[in-house]
Amino acid sequence: MERKLSPRLRAYIPSGTVDNTTDFLRDFCKVLTTDGSNNLVEDILACETDEELRQLVESIRTGLVVPMRAHGGKTPTEATPSPRSGVEDSTETLKGLNIEPITRNPQLQLRRHCLERDGNKCLATGYYSFDHDHPPNALTTRLEAAHIIPFALGSFRASDSEVFNRHASIWVNLKRYFPVLREMSFTSEQINSEKNMMMLDQRFHKEFGQFNIVFEAAGVPHQYRIKAFPGAVPTSVLRELPENSLVAFRVHKGSWELPDPRFLQIHACIGNFLHMSGQGEIIDKILRDFGDCGGLAPDGGTNLEDLLAVSSLSLLRTKVNETPGDPNSAEKQREQRPRGKQGSGTGNKPWA
Repeated sequence: MERKLSPRLRAYIPSGTVDNTTDFLRDFCKVLTTDGSNNLVEDILACETDEELRQLVESIRTGLVVPMRAHGGKTPTEATPSPRSGVEDSTETLKGLNIEPITRNPQLQLRRHCLERDGNKCLATGYYSFDHDHPPNALTTRLEAAHIIPFALGSFRASDSEVFNRHASIWVNLKRYFPVLREMSFTSEQINSEKNMMMLDQRFHKEFGQFNIVFEAAGVPHQYRIKAFPGAVPTSVLRELPENSLVAFRVHKGSWELPDPRFLQIHACIGNFLHMSGQGEIIDKILRDFGDCGGLAPDGGTNLEDLLAVSSLSLLRTKVNETPGDPNSAEKQREQRPRGKQGSGTGNKPWA
C-alpha cells in the first residue's frame, strides 16, 4: 500500500504549517483491513488536486471518525462531502432503502438476552452482575449493555431530510472503508441486536464507548486480547483486567448470537486510528472547549465542522445566538475565519 501511496503523497503540497493531510491518510490506511485500505488507496489516487485530498480527509473525519468518537448521546448531523466519484449515487441508493431510525424501546429486552448469554458477567473482567443471581462471595459490579457499533449511528430524525441525508453519508463512508458491513447487508436498523452488544462493567462501558479500550482477535474463535491505550484509561480500571488481558466469549445460556468479531474488528480499527493519529484528543478538546465556554471559542479556534458533526444544529444556533439571516451565522463564521489559524492544543493538524 505504501508503495502505491508514496508518489502521490510525496507530491502533495501542504496548505500551511499545520497541514497533516498525508499523515492522516497514511495512519488511516494502516489500521484498515486489506479491502478497506484498497478502497482508501483508490480514493486517494483519484484525487487530482491537493484540495481534493484535503476534502477527502475532511469527509472521512466528519463523516466517520468524529461521529464514531463523539457518539455519546449526540446524533451526527453534518459531514463534508467526499470528492470521490459515485459517492452521490451510493448515498441515493442507501436513502432508497427507507432505513428507519432505531429507538431505546427494545433495550430492556436486549439487556436480558445479553445477560443470559454472557452468564450475568462482564465480558472484560468476569465480574458478576450486582443485581442478578451470582455465586456466593463472587466479585460483583454494575453491568451495562454496550453497543459495539454506536447506538447514535442508528438514531436520527427521519422527518428531517437534511439529517437523513447526513445519516446516509456517514453509512456510505462506513461501508466504503469497512466493506464487510456491505457484505453482511448490515444497516443502522440492526444496531439494536445481540450480536452488536456485550455486557460490560459500567466503567469499562465508558472506556469502550470512547475507544480507549478495544478487543483484538487473539487467533482463536471468540477469543480476544483486551488492548487499553496508554494514558487513556484510569489505573483503577486497568487493574481489573485479566493478568494476560485474554478473554474468551461463550454462550452461557439461550441461543443469542455472541458479539460479532467483525464489529469488534471495526471498533478496534477506529480505536487504533484515534490514538495513533491523535484524533481522539483533538475531538475531545473541541467538545470540552465548546462545553466549557458555552459556545464558539472567541479566538476563532473552534472547528465548526467538528461541532456540526456531533451537535444538533438547533443547539449550535442557540449557543452562538444565531437567527435566520444573521450575518454572524455559523456558515458566515466558517467563511470569515482565517484559514490555518490555530486554537490552543490542536497541534500540527490541517483542521486546526
